[in-house]
Amino acid sequence: DDPLRGHRAPDALAAHLARLRVKALDAPTQPEPSRLEVEHEQRVLAGRARTPRGIPYEGFELQALLRTTLRCAAPRRELAVVVTSRLIATWDDGDRRYHLRTVILGQPGVVSLTGLVEAPAKPREFYLVRQAAQGDPLALAALKEQLRGRFLEPDDPRLSEVAKGYCLQAVMYCATGEAFCPEPRCRLYNAHWQEELLRAQLQPPALCPHHARILQRLRTGI
Repeated sequence: DDPLRGHRAPDALAAHLARLRVKALDAPTQPEPSRLEVEHEQRVLAGRARTPRGIPYEGFELQALLRTTLRCAAPRRELAVVVTSRLIATWDDGDRRYHLRTVILGQPGVVSLTGLVEAPAKPREFYLVRQAAQGDPLALAALKEQLRGRFLEPDDPRLSEVAKGYCLQAVMYCATGEAFCPEPRCRLYNAHWQEELLRAQLQPPALCPHHARILQRLRTGI
């Protein structure tokens, strides 16, 4: 369920959420939301509509809203991790555009289930064949069947296990202050491709030796 659902001030919260929608990926400042966008957020918060999955929200601003609304405590021993179906994106000054993200580290940690599906790139041949298909739904369905298993899809049975690894990333960042891991076979790896994500999250070893030692110290309190 949406962690913000049932909030005591839904109208103000809905307006805030609508302002966080990223409608133009190449614009650092977004236009004011329409009345229909605010009303849709109101229906989501009231449980009368599904949480939007294809609309990106400004990731750091959403994290700040969750921190205030859910009253997440500041001390590291009280880390909160929010798992949401909302899509998140953050602005990159390097190429001056928004990029979809899987996780926002900090307090609270924010893991986007839709981001796990949409943010890491699919295999290169997917985009080549999709371009050649020119929107043909039968060709696209055949393409997905041909590449089945090589990337996550909505409601994928592997999604829960993958999300565990990203929740662990939030925990380890809180404990160590280190973001991600350079080792591709560690669950803390910041995967940019779906196949990298699936290898890091679903194939052994679970953690690189460095992070395995840190996790063991956390478990034993040493």
